Order: sequence, then structure tokens, then C-alpha cells
Amino acid sequence: MFTKAEEIIQLIEGRKNRGYGLMHFKDYMKSIGDPQKKLKSIHVAGTNGKGSTTNDIRSMLQEAGYCVGSFTSPYMITHLDRIRINDMYMDEKEFIEIANTYYESWLTWDLSMFEIDMMLACIYFERHHVDYAVFEVSLGGRKDATNILEPLISVITNIGLDHMELLGDTYAKIAEEKAGIIKACADVVSAETRADCLDVFLKHADAQGVKLYTLEPICDLSTNLQTVFTYRHLQVTLASMANYQIRNAALALETIWRLREKRLVEIKDAQILAGLRKAVWIGRFEIMQKDPIVILDGAHNPDGIQALCNSLQGYDDIAVLFSVLKDKNFETMLSILETITSDITITHFDNERSLDIRCLKNRKQLHLIEDYHAALTYMLKKKKTIVITGSLYFISEIRQFWQK
Repeated sequence: MFTKAEEIIQLIEGRKNRGYGLMHFKDYMKSIGDPQKKLKSIHVAGTNGKGSTTNDIRSMLQEAGYCVGSFTSPYMITHLDRIRINDMYMDEKEFIEIANTYYESWLTWDLSMFEIDMMLACIYFERHHVDYAVFEVSLGGRKDATNILEPLISVITNIGLDHMELLGDTYAKIAEEKAGIIKACADVVSAETRADCLDVFLKHADAQGVKLYTLEPICDLSTNLQTVFTYRHLQVTLASMANYQIRNAALALETIWRLREKRLVEIKDAQILAGLRKAVWIGRFEIMQKDPIVILDGAHNPDGIQALCNSLQGYDDIAVLFSVLKDKNFETMLSILETITSDITITHFDNERSLDIRCLKNRKQLHLIEDYHAALTYMLKKKKTIVITGSLYFISEIRQFWQK
């Protein structure tokens, strides 16, 4: 019997690349009573913005007085922050108790880390009788462990060229994978604007007999001191100063709007606005310090880096600390960063997939520091606007080191 959460987490994280596919996982969930079918769920897929959109939806529902579960990845502080109720991490004692109950079945069915986490979330949410549960897709959609859900509504943030070795090498091919979450039980809403991707979504929606909704116009945008915009007839204020969070918030609002329209949720305009105003998602344009300004942002693919750079247009004298996984398109990401600054430092972090910075030694304009602790100390001596970006795993390590 396990007595410490760390022992269980180590075991779970050692099973990342296991599993036998979605049908196998569906059979497993059926064997334990299909807890996911007892939840009123909202399913969120997309390339970028999934976590922020999930959090915005959670915050609005919570503001309306509902008990809300949320499932996100990767974790930012502890493995248990993937699974939350009303934004509070999964209780450690209950985590140990559930793990002890189901541990043997994990081994028998040879579940992966993502499948175990999904199962834990469903059981935890069911036990606590949450009113709604918002689930973020980990990778893709069609084959993802979260795709066992029968949601009230499906959400697709956008399509970007990421994980191409697994999802496809064109926007349309990746859209096909994301569209795999569209089911006959739920309409779908998306912030995507590319015609080729929307054609894919519409094809899947029509095949399932459901409606595809896209965003209404976003108007009256202002980013002076705070982010304010009008969506539908509501004047929305966000805590974040990142431009890219505007579409994420509008998408979350549209999702709630459609649920309210179908009387699947009761929520007032004032609760929608308060929920969006209070929603904070760490590691995304997070200002850690104001003198000098230090911004933490998990922009882990070219589209994310471009969105970050767009949000930095009002900042002067920028220095960037960057680290990313080696399977990412880091050359394109660096090229985009070089449009806003020539002061770029590359570092390494504690992950076997972290980019070996020696492959960049011929790029004389880049500053290379192997140890990210030393790199952060070096950066903080600069009297500049410091932007720390790249892999979410890197951002998580930096954030934890910063807090220590």
C-alpha cells in the first residue's frame, strides 16, 4: 500500500509511453463503472490556448456558484495540479487512497500516465459530485485519453503546426485529429479562422448532426493598463495583458453563451464578466517581477512564440531566455524571437527531451548557458524587460526555482 504521494507520482510518470489505444482505455473505464459518463463535461482541444480557455470556463462557472472540476496538462507546480475542484489541487490523501484502490488494475490493463490521470480525474470529480467538469485534451483529440467523454459541448481553440510527427504535416491534417472530439451528443465552438480547418470541423459536425459555431466580432479593444474588449454586448476586462488571451476569453465566453442558450447552465452576465476578470492562468504572460520586468510565458511552438511577440509590442529593450524540447521547430521559433530582440540566451533544463544547446554553437549571435540556474542569474543582472519562454516544462522548472 502506498503511503506517500511522491511514490505514486513517480510510478505514474514512468508510464508515459504505455497504453494500447483509446478502445482499450474505454474498455478499462467500463470495467470500473464508466465514471466519466456520470459527469456533465466540457471538452477543450486545440493547439494553443487550451489551458487558458479551460480555466476561463471554470472561473465563470465557479463565479455562478457551481462546483467545477478541471483537468489540464502539463502540470505547473505539482502533478496533482492537473486535477482540480474549484481551482484547488486534488487532495493528496484522497489521491493516495484512490491510487491504492486502483493500482493493481493500472498494471493489469497496462495504462499510460495520461490514461491514469484521466481515470483519477473522473473518479475524483464523480466522488465530489461536481456540477461540471472541464477537460483539456493533452495531444491531438481523436486518440487522446480524454476522448472517452460524452460532453455537453466540444471546444476547439485553434490549429497550429505542432506535434507534426504525430498529427500530420498540414493544418488540415492536424484539424482532422482535433476534430476527432466532435460527437453527436454536443455542438462544437471554435476560435479558428482558417478556411481549410473550418471546412474540416464543419464536415465532422455535419456528419455527427451537430452545429459548428465560430466567434462573433471582438470590438473596442484596449490594452492600456488592462485588457478590455467588447464581445457580444458585454464589456470584458481581463487580468492578463497578453493579446492572445483575448480570443481565448472570447471563446470561453461563447462556450458559456451556447450552454446558457440551451439552458444547460444558469449564469448571469455579471457572473460571466466577474469570472473572466478573476481568471488567472500561471505561466502564460505571467509577470513575476516589475523591476526589472520579468515575464514568464509557455510559448512552446512557432504560433505560440508569434502570439507572445505580438503581445510584447509595447515593451522596450527586451532580453529573452529560451529553452525548448528538441522535437520542436526551434529554428523557426528563434527566427520569430529575433524580430523583437537580438539579446537571446539559450539554456538547457532537466528533461531528457530538452534541446542540446551545443547544436546552436555556430549561431554566434546567441548566448549559450548550459545551466538554467546560472542563465537566470545572468538574465536578472540585465536592466531590461526579461522574457523567459519556451517549453511549459521549462517554465514549470523556472517558476519553482524562482519561488524557492
